[in-house]
Amino acid sequence: GGFRCVLSDMIARSRRCYIYVACTLLLTMGAYVLFHSGIINQVTTRALPLAELRGEEAINDLSGPDPEGPTDMDMADSTVETEAFDLEVVSKFQREQVDAYCRDRNDTGAWPLDSLMIWNKESKTVFCYVPKGGCISLLLMFMTKKGYMPMSVLEKKGYDWSAIEAAISRTNLEAKSQSLKKEVIDNYYKFIMYRNPLDRLVSAYKDKTFNNSYYSWIKDGILSLKKRKGGASSSTEVNFLGFVEYFLSRPDKLLSDIHFLPIQRLCHPCHVRYDYYGNFDSFERDAHILMDRFGATDEYLRPSYYSSASTTHYEDYYKLLSEDQRRSIFNYYKEELEFYYLLFPKERGIHKS
Repeated sequence: GGFRCVLSDMIARSRRCYIYVACTLLLTMGAYVLFHSGIINQVTTRALPLAELRGEEAINDLSGPDPEGPTDMDMADSTVETEAFDLEVVSKFQREQVDAYCRDRNDTGAWPLDSLMIWNKESKTVFCYVPKGGCISLLLMFMTKKGYMPMSVLEKKGYDWSAIEAAISRTNLEAKSQSLKKEVIDNYYKFIMYRNPLDRLVSAYKDKTFNNSYYSWIKDGILSLKKRKGGASSSTEVNFLGFVEYFLSRPDKLLSDIHFLPIQRLCHPCHVRYDYYGNFDSFERDAHILMDRFGATDEYLRPSYYSSASTTHYEDYYKLLSEDQRRSIFNYYKEELEFYYLLFPKERGIHKS
């Protein structure tokens, strides 16, 4: 009887021990999954094979978004996540992606356009401003903070580009010595705001084709091509289809303009090792990273930027095009798209491009 009692007690203790070990393992596994899912949700940690970005799927998906897909405004709101954003983790991921992308390319000696490189000695920061990448808001933020332009410009809907150009000439690297340029590029914190090239092309079309006297030559070129192809000579209306036909005819003046050049040819990320790549689709969050460097508060970010943001998704425009036209646009920006989705792999699921 005593032996059975001792044996029963040993069995009971063994069962409690097994249960304790099992519970400990389950809790440990649960904590591991929660921790890593948070990191993975912030940024995909594997480099996407370039073959995935060159496939037919990417071209065919330009036919348009799902009927109830997100708009630009929806994406801008949803990308500013409520979860903790780890700038160090994301920056490290971006640098690794860019290093892998640039390793076998030959443009590592190319210099960015000095006129686009805005530098600040006090904060040891330089940023390459990208036309049609939120650059006006970033430039006005910096120029007003430095006192080169009055705060009143932030309250206006439009802007005086000649005044902005005058302020830019005081803060860009264009007229600086080669030794100073090298010091800035090598040692300063470097920032750039990136944008999906297909979205950026639509934005440039809308901004430069209509009610823009300085770029009236674009509309004239569209109408001239339309006339040569036998269109109605009396019509002065232009649309995105006509613009794309003109774009694909490869006029030198258009393709060499900074609003239509790929960002890689403006800011040369394979030569300049940027510390952070902002995403236009999360402009508010990423603009604050640069603002913090300059010590600028929210009052320096032009409020009209958000109210004027387009709510029409860029893919709606590409539905107007033929498959061959979409393919041609994709091929023109192929490397730019590859680079964009390496930086922002989560965006590939949103844009389906």
